Amino acid sequence: MNEKTFCSTKHTITYNISRRLRRKLFACTAMIATAGGLTTVHGQEAEDSTLMLEEITVTASKRSQSVQEAGLSVTAIGSVELERMGADNFTDFAVRVPNLGFGAESDGRFSANSPAIRGIFGDGTTGFYIDDTPIPASIQPRVIDLSRIEVLRGPQGSLYGARSMGGTIRLITKQPSLDETEGNVHAKLSTVKEGDLNWALDGTVNIPLAPEKFAARITAYYGENSGIYDEHYLPTWTEGDAGDGVTVHENIGPAFETKENIDDETYRGFQIIGLAQVTDNLTFTPKFMYQKTDADGLPFADYEASNTDRYRFYDIDEPGYEEWWLASGTVNWEFDKGTIVSTTSYFDRYLDETEEMTSFLHWLFNNAIVPIDPLYSDISQSEDFTSFAHETRYTSSFDGPFQFTLGVFYQKNKYTRFYPNSYMVGMNDALGFEISPDDLIYYARNIFNTEEYAAFGEATMDFNDWLSVTAGGRLYETKTYAENDADGFANGGPSYSEGNQSENGFNPKVLVQADVSEDVNVYASASKGYRIGGINGNLSDALCGDELAALGITSQDARTFNSDSLWSYEAGVKSKLADNRLSVNAAGYIIKWNDIQQLNRLACGFQYVGNAGKAESTGFELEASALLAEGLTMSFAVGYTDAKITDAAGAVGVSVGDKIQGVPNWTVSSTGEYIFPVGGGYDGLLRYDFNYYGRSFSSNNETSAATQRLRPSWTALNLRAGVMTEEWEVTLFVDNVTDERANLADSRSLAAETPGRQRLVTNRPRTIGLEARARF
Repeated sequence: MNEKTFCSTKHTITYNISRRLRRKLFACTAMIATAGGLTTVHGQEAEDSTLMLEEITVTASKRSQSVQEAGLSVTAIGSVELERMGADNFTDFAVRVPNLGFGAESDGRFSANSPAIRGIFGDGTTGFYIDDTPIPASIQPRVIDLSRIEVLRGPQGSLYGARSMGGTIRLITKQPSLDETEGNVHAKLSTVKEGDLNWALDGTVNIPLAPEKFAARITAYYGENSGIYDEHYLPTWTEGDAGDGVTVHENIGPAFETKENIDDETYRGFQIIGLAQVTDNLTFTPKFMYQKTDADGLPFADYEASNTDRYRFYDIDEPGYEEWWLASGTVNWEFDKGTIVSTTSYFDRYLDETEEMTSFLHWLFNNAIVPIDPLYSDISQSEDFTSFAHETRYTSSFDGPFQFTLGVFYQKNKYTRFYPNSYMVGMNDALGFEISPDDLIYYARNIFNTEEYAAFGEATMDFNDWLSVTAGGRLYETKTYAENDADGFANGGPSYSEGNQSENGFNPKVLVQADVSEDVNVYASASKGYRIGGINGNLSDALCGDELAALGITSQDARTFNSDSLWSYEAGVKSKLADNRLSVNAAGYIIKWNDIQQLNRLACGFQYVGNAGKAESTGFELEASALLAEGLTMSFAVGYTDAKITDAAGAVGVSVGDKIQGVPNWTVSSTGEYIFPVGGGYDGLLRYDFNYYGRSFSSNNETSAATQRLRPSWTALNLRAGVMTEEWEVTLFVDNVTDERANLADSRSLAAETPGRQRLVTNRPRTIGLEARARF
């Protein structure tokens, strides 16, 4: 029986079937569900139909399968669920995923987002994809017109390569339909506590330009978010301390009026996706995405998360903007024995940010050099990132028990971080001597380019109807080049360095799956993940030479660092119970992390990455969903992670037992939704979304893990109520009902944190609003 004949069968199969046949059945069901846009699954189209939970199709293993079939711990959130929960950005859906940590662990705002899965924290540890294109994990695309979001926990080194050693996050876009004109319009209006109005508008249209031959799906959006922080003039400053006596001085900077909501934000973007049916079995999908965000100021709280007031010596704006675009083309060639998918993409991102530096420099001179009046100073940073990527893979669809995926991958990244000249005008005059030519505080230009070549594959053998084994791996080679040029008082004068680094290796994986029964299956896996090595920036011998000598190294020794790697061992169970009205999935893991790329912060003000020590992360995830009655569903998810250093190996400020920073110990979420008829052809909607994010630690602005800062646990509750039909819906919502202010991270300043005044990344205060959606 060929697949086309099998898919046309009109009877529901309820008896036990082989693993291979079940895969074909699922593939057919997935195609039908996708074509029909189903959100509720029925056992039969008859009077005695049985309601069942919806199964979401995922492509985590580079082939279509249900979440229940996938031999790994994966959370998938479908398009309808994303709409119902009101997800707009990364944080909105991240709190739903067990053992997904997040915070701001890099400089500034736009490049600071740092997801960490299962305790594997750090730059480049979590893969982030839009469809088949890898992009920086710090990026935050708007959650609009997505088919689903997949979060793959555990190293994905065999199929996804470097930067996926902790896991991978995938945003899967909706694809055009060749035979249906349809679309939707969505509007949202709200007010935020401590701020003003927020509003957003987006729309999507699918147009078959040449029926059955070519179609386009076009999405556009625009929105504004009110700021919540107010800035005030600081009229005085204090010299000395309570022990030696203090002197209060008048601020010489010009007074300014209080500025309200200084962190207003505007965003806009669009995407165009085409689909060309070149032949009966060959399609081509071009895609272009664009997004720009303009911010009037940095959305950080001084001292504590609940504080929305700032006091500054000067009226210094802290604007920023981010702009990125992605162009790709995908060829999909299906034939009797498999499918070839080939994707080529180009990604371009540019961002620019400014931060006031007067506060830090005034503290530095007042406490460490010579007290002088606060002087006007700011610092700017821009980042330019481009990436060319290509992947071609073959996925088999044989009739026998053996299947495999085989592919090649190439990526070339170019990254430049630039700090234009920053001055503290009048510094030399105030000191009475020249500490830096022309009052120059800092200048830097850092280039970091990488190339990656890889061949990968996985093969699966079904030994019988209930047991299968998958084995695979990834053979890779990476090359990096870095160039660093810097100058100024904060750099200890001019410096220049450059270097190259290259590595190669192999990442294996093995997976065993077994069907305990028709509704319960178990799996166990072992897999290796890695992260690309690199080259450090300048370490000033003038400022740091003695400290480096005490550590037994030189600035040349710290020039490069190698890749780090880990082994993950995982076991899990997946089940569909009570006639598929209840699903319970659970997984446990232990991860051994070696030669960790550890950030060494020196007292001289510089830092470098070095390979040192070992860590271990252990934990589990549990996810359950239940259809309690017609229209009434509930879900619950919990994750636990214990990630800590097991071997410090002499890393600066690191000790055995230190917690891996940025990792919550517990993550809990719960959702309840009730859809019910209210008469006149209308349905009512009641929904809640709750999350608990456990305590974590930060050493962003500390020189030692022993002084890590505690980020307290926090909770959030969102409520929604609405009325809807198949064509439209109107919803009233309250986000962050209890107005919880969470400490998500202490910001890594573009310059340096002012001691005693941390700047905290926080969530949004309570927001109340109305949204409407119309479909056509």
